Amino acid sequence: MSKMNHSNLQKLDQLTLILDEMRQIGKLEGILLTYHDGGIIVENISKDINGKKFASMCASVLESAEELGRTIDDRNIKKIVTEIDKKSILIFKCDDKTFLTLIINDESKIGLILDQLETYIQRILDEFY
Repeated sequence: MSKMNHSNLQKLDQLTLILDEMRQIGKLEGILLTYHDGGIIVENISKDINGKKFASMCASVLESAEELGRTIDDRNIKKIVTEIDKKSILIFKCDDKTFLTLIINDESKIGLILDQLETYIQRILDEFY
């Protein structure tokens, strides 16, 4: 999605709707769909978080975790969970190009998202490609 044409704008709108739905249903504090290099595809996070910096840091964490997995019997990474005080960050690899980051808190209903995570990721990938 490097060029912004009508088709790409429609895809971004659909991706935004999916992420908005996930944020609302799961009462998430934030959600991002990001390229593996840290480039943001779609974000829905609070204004007090620097999305570009946050996405870049999450990409670095994912890359490090993937390298760690390769050193342990060439295992694939499924998710990364980081707990920070009253918030947690969950990173899920969607495919070789993209990943999903969820920011949750004590109010979040993460089970509702995790129960349907494969479906959500498939919907995202269907729209993305």
